Amino acid sequence: MDVIALDAPDLGNRSYIVSDGARAMAIDPPRPPCDVLDVVRSRGLVLERVVETHLHNDHVSGGPELAAATGAVYAVCAREQVRGAHGIDDGEQFSVGALRVDVVATPGHTPNHQSFVVTDGDPCAVFSGGSLLVGTVGRTDLHGADVSAELAARQWASVRRLLGDLPAETGVHATHGFGSLCSATSCAGTQTTIGDERRVNLAARLDCEAFVKTLLAGFGEFPAYYGHMGPRNRAGLTRPAYGDPVPTLSAAEIAALTARLWVIDVRPRAAFAAAHVPGTINAGVDGPLATYVGWTMAWEAPFALVAGDDLQLARARRALAHIGLDLPVGTALPAAETKTAWLRRASFAELAAEWGEDVAVVDLRRGEEWDAGHLEGALHLPVHRLPDADLPAGRLWLYCTAGYRAVLGASLLQRGGREVVAVDDAWCQAGPAGLPIVAGGP
Repeated sequence: MDVIALDAPDLGNRSYIVSDGARAMAIDPPRPPCDVLDVVRSRGLVLERVVETHLHNDHVSGGPELAAATGAVYAVCAREQVRGAHGIDDGEQFSVGALRVDVVATPGHTPNHQSFVVTDGDPCAVFSGGSLLVGTVGRTDLHGADVSAELAARQWASVRRLLGDLPAETGVHATHGFGSLCSATSCAGTQTTIGDERRVNLAARLDCEAFVKTLLAGFGEFPAYYGHMGPRNRAGLTRPAYGDPVPTLSAAEIAALTARLWVIDVRPRAAFAAAHVPGTINAGVDGPLATYVGWTMAWEAPFALVAGDDLQLARARRALAHIGLDLPVGTALPAAETKTAWLRRASFAELAAEWGEDVAVVDLRRGEEWDAGHLEGALHLPVHRLPDADLPAGRLWLYCTAGYRAVLGASLLQRGGREVVAVDDAWCQAGPAGLPIVAGGP
């Protein structure tokens, strides 16, 4: 059995191709499915099945497009009623070449979640999607707070089922983790086995009541765009528009657009800070572009893209296609003479030296990050709340964990005429800079 992992780092997700060397199955492929197609074609594989462990909350599935492109069977849990999909259920078994695949119900992360146990002689791999993760589990609150506790209890039972039924040497291949906001807690690694999880997993170490209590207490916010992914995925195959041509705009047209819609500069933040078109917003392709655009921008609002080259534009369009944002109003590669604005980036040491009465400091991280430790005297406002925020007058210094959200937030406020400084520094440098750090909520 050959397992090929394909990462979507901007989402913190991983999809898989499993094969016997000739015939293959794809599991949880993202959209667009071009990476999966490249692997299948380069290796001469026949793709027989495309399966989903669950109806995804964080991205639009590439499964329907992949199945249509290859002639593979597209299979989803029968209870999800996905248009055009073949329904499968707990206890079913099918073959992919010489491999046997058993469908195992593992509800919790979603009500109808399934895992796939793949056997090549002896059980040797389980594809656990958003259920059993590395040291933890998938979060259970994405379908509403009213069912979160019930799903958490079902999640505990699902993990216990896998840990009890499968041999210790079985490899565990999860879809979430790796930075995904679908994970209940952060994951310590990328690879694990059933034996490892019996020793360390939260569901293995706690009884059901303690597990549910611990899980529910640890959930933070999740992106607002998640609420739009379920209906989109249930609709099945739709015509992809992410490859359609988009108008190329002049610098003057870009400048005119900044007053009424988001013009997203997708260059890395250092390049953006050095020089950019006034009024543009930075969300670089070198970070979680789709997550924070989808979380911060009004859903399906018109937007335009600015980049340093055609490769950056292509990467940005592909990242936004992950969450169904297919067609920008236009794209541009503006010349140097049009990039007349700049943004100051600073370190925590510079903040320590300049923090005075005329400075307000804003922490742009999520609530759980703030609770774990924040600068004493800082205001807390997660970056996705900035567009509607009422902030104090004067100069604002913005910080996050590594700088990505600080520059995004600073560009949003700079667009509105505020004087801002982005702390583009690692959070671990705040203490050594002499800044006082306190823990806990308000």
